[in-house]
Amino acid sequence: MRAYTAALTVLLVLAGCSSPFEDMPDDELSDKAYRCTITTDQSPGFAIRCDNYRRECDRRRDAGHFVC
Repeated sequence: MRAYTAALTVLLVLAGCSSPFEDMPDDELSDKAYRCTITTDQSPGFAIRCDNYRRECDRRRDAGHFVC
C-alpha cells in the first residue's frame, strides 16, 4: 500500500508540472518535428523525443496555433 501511495504522489506532482516543450520557439519545434518525420532509423531515445514533439504540436494545434 505504501508503494501505491508513493507512486500516486509522484504521478500527481508530475501532472502539475508544465512541459519543457511549452517554452520551445515555434520554428525550433517545427524543425525538430520535421526531422522526426524524415528520419527512418530512430533510436529509442530519439523516438521518445519525437513523440514528445508530436504531443506539443498537437497541444498547440488544439489551442488554435498551427505550428507543425
